[in-house]
Amino acid sequence: MTELEIFMLQAQSSQATGAYQIAMAFSVWVAFRVASVVGKEHGSNLVAKVAGSVFGLGTLFFFNMTYAFYSFNMASTGHRLAQLQASGGEISALAADYVIQSGASTTAPAMSLLPSDPIIALLELSILTLILVPIWMPKK
Repeated sequence: MTELEIFMLQAQSSQATGAYQIAMAFSVWVAFRVASVVGKEHGSNLVAKVAGSVFGLGTLFFFNMTYAFYSFNMASTGHRLAQLQASGGEISALAADYVIQSGASTTAPAMSLLPSDPIIALLELSILTLILVPIWMPKK
């Protein structure tokens, strides 16, 4: 695999992940709406609260998966470039910098559902809060 093919594979994967992220952003908005409706109109209905919570948590899980795929794609690109370099293949200065900046090695990266970026972790925590608080907090 050449450097160009590696970056083309990264671009294709990023495009697919981006399209999925658009769908997940819409799903998060729907989860916010569900939480709002359940909290305002069905506050005493335990079944509605559980269903709204499960929908919100499921949505957040798949939202998190999007970022896990993106992180894995970036790590895999670095790994492929490091392998190409280690096998004696030529890589550009930009690709060599990518390998260094991403901390890539010839050891294959592992997929992880735990966010490695603290900003993403905070975003997901805020989404979780904005879904569960309207459903479960007592009303005034």
